[in-house]
Amino acid sequence: MKHILNKGLLMLSTAALLAVGCGQKDLVIEPRQSIRTENTFTSRENVDAAITGVYSYFKNLRYYGRDMLAVAEAMSENGFATGKSGRLINEAANVPGAHFANWQVCYFAIAQVNMTLAAIPNLNVTPALTTAERNNWEGQLFFLRALLYHDLMRCYSYEPGVGVPGQDRGGVPIVTSTPTTIEDAVKTLPARAPADSVYNLIYRDLDAAIARLTTPANFAPALATQVGAQALYARVALYRGDYTRAVQMANLVINNVNIFNRMTNVNSYMSGWTSQVHPESLFEVRFANTNENLGVNESLHTTFTTLRDRGNPLVVQGFGDLVGTTSLLQNLGFTGIAANGSGGTFSGRSDDVRNLLFERGSPARGTARIECTKFIGKNGFPNLDNIPVIRLPEVLLTRAEARAFATNRNGTANTEFNLTAGRDDLISFKQRRYSNYAVSQQTADNAIATEAALVTEVLRQRRLEYAMEGHRWFDFKRVGGTFTSTAVNSKIGYSDFRMLAQVPIREVDGNPNLAQNFGY
Repeated sequence: MKHILNKGLLMLSTAALLAVGCGQKDLVIEPRQSIRTENTFTSRENVDAAITGVYSYFKNLRYYGRDMLAVAEAMSENGFATGKSGRLINEAANVPGAHFANWQVCYFAIAQVNMTLAAIPNLNVTPALTTAERNNWEGQLFFLRALLYHDLMRCYSYEPGVGVPGQDRGGVPIVTSTPTTIEDAVKTLPARAPADSVYNLIYRDLDAAIARLTTPANFAPALATQVGAQALYARVALYRGDYTRAVQMANLVINNVNIFNRMTNVNSYMSGWTSQVHPESLFEVRFANTNENLGVNESLHTTFTTLRDRGNPLVVQGFGDLVGTTSLLQNLGFTGIAANGSGGTFSGRSDDVRNLLFERGSPARGTARIECTKFIGKNGFPNLDNIPVIRLPEVLLTRAEARAFATNRNGTANTEFNLTAGRDDLISFKQRRYSNYAVSQQTADNAIATEAALVTEVLRQRRLEYAMEGHRWFDFKRVGGTFTSTAVNSKIGYSDFRMLAQVPIREVDGNPNLAQNFGY
């Protein structure tokens, strides 16, 4: 039955991909033209397998396996491409087309979500399906679909209300039901929905997830939970400029004492990154066994460091394709460094404990650099790290930033506006990251008295907290920033067409209703 399930899912996913632009000539199918979902889902095990399959899409190298983190860092001013394997050089130079390429994997996953959601109400099993079982399944699926659509929007579209005039082609196609015949798929060629419409769908999915999921006392962040959905909701609302909702959702997470106590401090920060499951993770992509190893070429381990183990430059494992730029390393508190950490030497570090996850790499692959060791075999093997997608610090920094704005992006009043409370959130966070906070940071933080000053420092802290975790590019995009491309030293502004990824050409060619992003 598992084999039949997988074959059915593949065919239905292909049909759903067709629905967003794949021409019929590209399909390779068996003679029959449809799959009946009642023949595919006949047991609890079928549904469990289908949901597990959705999680597996997140491990793809073009998604969270590498690109959502590494490509985002390369395109921002955080990442310098060393050229040690030839990878990420074009991304770091912001070459047109060297960008995210997760459109297909996301829509395959969405198709699987849609098909599974449609099948659950009709599942006829003995003993009968309980409300708790159905809620758990549906809650996970709604959470995963919300994250998939949010990531598509982050990569291919502007956020609601901040599109560049003359360049904004809308959001992404909304597909909430998977065609079950090729004929239906051919007829289903959706255009790009307005950005607000996509965010409305994400809101509905997260509302549904929160209503159905729970937060177990010892929850596993590899699975969707209620607190994970609340944290994702806070992120989504911040991107939308719905600051009121962002604060309200952040409150639900932060006020959960059992959850918030998981946040590390100056004494436990390093151990959090050496444990198999990061204590701050609210949702992470889990690699459970060696069969899922992403290999020495493109895993996050090999991308960010040459080392096999921290503190041992004699044993080489990876390539160290992407390292911190001069700007990032200086902001992390390194002194006496050469350009982009060349040589791997430095004269000192500040009291920011986050710089402890950056150290001299091996010269065996070429010039030694100061490399990031966040992803370095936590599961006991090289290239097999769980990947945090949402961590607790993000929620606290989201609340701090959202409290800084008196008005939501849509012009309504932010009822959660509180500049002083936002500054207190920032201080609470920074006390957990600077070992000598009272001396090195407190005076400057106490002087923060404006929206601009608070938001600037929050964005700087997000840069440091999430260095090599893929947030910097998206932070620039959502606030309309400008950064320096490290390879060519050219200014990339918000209106530059390279802020958005290219919609795959095969999708546009096969769907006359699907508009390509400006500039491609």
